[in-house]
This record gives sequence, structure tokens and C-alpha cells, in this order.
Amino acid sequence: MGGLLTGLWLGVAAGISPGPMLALVIRTSLRHGLRHGVTVACAPLLSDAVVVAVTLLALREVPARWVAVLGVVGGLLVTALGIASVRDARSADLTLEATGDAPPARQALREAVLVNIVSPHPWVAWITVLGPLVVTAWRDSPLRGVLFVVGFYAAIVGSKAAIAALVAGSRHRLSQQGFRRALLGSALLLLAAGIFMVVEFGAQLRG
Repeated sequence: MGGLLTGLWLGVAAGISPGPMLALVIRTSLRHGLRHGVTVACAPLLSDAVVVAVTLLALREVPARWVAVLGVVGGLLVTALGIASVRDARSADLTLEATGDAPPARQALREAVLVNIVSPHPWVAWITVLGPLVVTAWRDSPLRGVLFVVGFYAAIVGSKAAIAALVAGSRHRLSQQGFRRALLGSALLLLAAGIFMVVEFGAQLRG
């Protein structure tokens, strides 16, 4: 049970931490409701399969510069999404968002998976913290390693889904102006996360 509890604890911490994925969950939940928000929250289950496989196979072989390059690319993508979201927020219509046809949930999921794959956060987390913990737990007991991974992803998806439920549940109580402000706030979070990533990992590339 130690591996499971550790995974749950780290998963909750990662799930509620500010970053591109959380901003995407909030933005999508505001615009399209609970189902789309929860779908985006599930993105790590798909994107991290690549991250985990690569990390565990080459835990000590991944150069720090590769992570920095990935961070800059991811930051540029998130910044572009943030700019587009800021533009959309200014003209968003609450009535249309609530009653109109939302795009397929799989479209939102594809966007979230792409953002998560090019974001350095899951790579850094698995290279520096999660990977070594899983390897250590597996060597002690394969079951413990499996429970750690299960607990982590149950918690990270569950916590983001809970946030999606809170946001989606409150969007119908917003006025038109309040809806636009909330949408703008989530867009600015996305934009800030992208700029921070570009600056942080760009500095590592220059160093």
C-alpha cells in the first residue's frame, strides 16, 4: 500500500499544480462543459504512455538539452493557444456556448495530448522524480511499482476532473460579462504558462 499512497499523494499534487494542462481543463470546461473538461483531464493517460516508455527505457541517457529544447517548443505551442484563447474570450457568447453544438470531445483531447507531449513538465517529472521512484519500487516489489503508477494517474486525472466539474458547474451561473472574464482569466493562465516555459527553458539552452 505504500506505493499506492505515494502515487496518490504525488498525483493530487501534480493534478492541482498550475500549468498548461490545468489551464486547458479550465478553459475547456468553461467553453464546452463537464464532458469535454473531463475528457481533457484524461489526456495524461494517453500522452504519458510515450513519456513513461521513453523515460524508463533510457532514464539516464536523456540529455538535459533535449528537455530544454522540448520546453521551448512546448512553450511556443502553449503561448499560441493562449493568444488564440485571449482573442476568442473577447467575443465569446455565453448563450451560444451553452446551447450550441460543441466540437467533438476527441478534438479537445487531441489538443490536450499534443500539449502534454511537447510540454517538458511530464518529462522532467518522470526523469527526475517519478521514474526513479517507480524503478526503486519495482525492484522492491513489482506490485508496489504497479500500484504507484496506478495511484499516480488515478489521482492526477481525478483531481483535474474534479476541477473540471467545479468549473463546469459554475459556468451557467455566470453573466455574459462574467463568462468572458472567466474565459479570459483561463486564457491568460495558458498564455502565462507558455511564456514562462519559453523563458525558463530558453535560458537553459543559452546556458
